[in-house]
Amino acid sequence: MLNCYFDDSGTHTGGKSGPSRIVLVGGIYGTEGRLAGLEKTWQKHLDRPLSGRKDRLCRFHMFDCQESRGEFAGWTRTETDYFCHQLQDVIIDAGVGVYGAACVRQDYDELVTGDVRSFFGDAESYCITQCYVSALRWARENTFDPQITFVFDNRTPEIERRTKALGDTFEKYAITKTPPQIVGTAFMSSQVIRPLQVADLVAWEIYQYALQIHGDREISPPRREALRRFQSNLWLRMEIAQRNTIERMVEFVRNQNPAIVKAAGNHFTFFDPSNPDYS
Repeated sequence: MLNCYFDDSGTHTGGKSGPSRIVLVGGIYGTEGRLAGLEKTWQKHLDRPLSGRKDRLCRFHMFDCQESRGEFAGWTRTETDYFCHQLQDVIIDAGVGVYGAACVRQDYDELVTGDVRSFFGDAESYCITQCYVSALRWARENTFDPQITFVFDNRTPEIERRTKALGDTFEKYAITKTPPQIVGTAFMSSQVIRPLQVADLVAWEIYQYALQIHGDREISPPRREALRRFQSNLWLRMEIAQRNTIERMVEFVRNQNPAIVKAAGNHFTFFDPSNPDYS
């Protein structure tokens, strides 16, 4: 069995600074054995942070760690950086795959409208779709496992419904008859699912890189150490949809049969995962 865990970053739409410039969904995937080892070692670091120099942590949350707030209140920058470095070691030693899909919110919202929007969904839904695509591609190229599950951190009811619609589509679409078969899509809390805490760290780091690319207006090597380490030691893939990419996506869909695009959009818009007879 293969398992995938994903979290979001930059999906907030309010606050003092307004909507985020970048929307991202990222995380990890691997075999049950590798993820079990990762989870066990991760928990050891939560139980005895910095070799017992800090109190036990109930949950790792990257934003709180970077801001020295919540359970990390009182931690110095040196302490938080070193703790993150230790957790990066755990991820690298586990040998899991790492992936993140980012999208420029303003460009996406301007260009993806009408039936194309029904087809792709909002920016977060688009990123989730790319997570499915990447995980299935990674599985077929690197493993022989016949089944795969997807676990996302809890989201809004509408995002959860649409994600389950995507899962249903990927499960039934002809190309996915090639293993692995999707056998479950779930939304759970990172408070109790430790691999989602790993996904949180990964998503935060790739989000910083996406902000770097968007700000510099060019794709250059990541400045932060974490992604450089992941690139050197793990299967890592990162994608960002900027304006030119989004324009090509929209053009491609609009060149398809309009009736099929509309029908697909209706499916993603109205799919009811609670109704087993839905077609």
